[in-house]
Amino acid sequence: MSELCVLQNLKKVEYDPWPYIIIENALPEKVHNELLQTLPNDRLDKQQQVDKHGKLTWLLKELHEEQYPVSNIWKEFIEYHTSKQFVDKVFDAFEKKSKNLAIPRDQLIKADINNPAPCSYFTDFSFVKHPPVNNVSNKIPHTDNPKEIYAGLLYLKSPEDKSTGGDFCIHKPKGLGMNSVREYSNPGPIVKTCPYVSNNFVMFWNGEETQHSVSPRQDAEHPRWSINMISRFTGTRNWVSS
Repeated sequence: MSELCVLQNLKKVEYDPWPYIIIENALPEKVHNELLQTLPNDRLDKQQQVDKHGKLTWLLKELHEEQYPVSNIWKEFIEYHTSKQFVDKVFDAFEKKSKNLAIPRDQLIKADINNPAPCSYFTDFSFVKHPPVNNVSNKIPHTDNPKEIYAGLLYLKSPEDKSTGGDFCIHKPKGLGMNSVREYSNPGPIVKTCPYVSNNFVMFWNGEETQHSVSPRQDAEHPRWSINMISRFTGTRNWVSS
């Protein structure tokens, strides 16, 4: 499984302005190419749009219910990145930050879907496909679900896609005021980006201050793909809004 791990080339975790990882060429070329070539494009086209920009997602719950109708490499990739082994690697990487969790790491248990404990967590995974929309951001400065522990995105971009933009943008927050969907009312400046380049991986340790956005695309004729992997608390919140 090591050749499938998106963290295998991790060199450093950044903590300014908040904890994040950016890895270029996260996966070996052979693995990356096989994943890219076997993206479930036709299956995503059958999904209902989930936002005004036409975003399509295929969630782990749906994959499970459909008995994983994807290539073998995708089955292995999904299995590994939703495993406790991968969760432990993420916690090891963010050890400096994870010591500040409201629930000690050694008390975290994998959630039992029928009887989740307050200190349990679950892992999730999704294919995400955005249509080629230009000159607008499909994600303005925001933060994620307050129960989320971490989130990671692997970019898979067609070699034929010559567009620019669609980058993951890290903001240094000015203030923490948000609306009901956690969009910041007074976003701060962008201080770092993870370019939308195939095989780039970005991950962050979620918190109230993790202000991020996606830059508008230009000359887009192909969809923008990201492979999302997260972990969330099922009970206690990861942080409490001030």
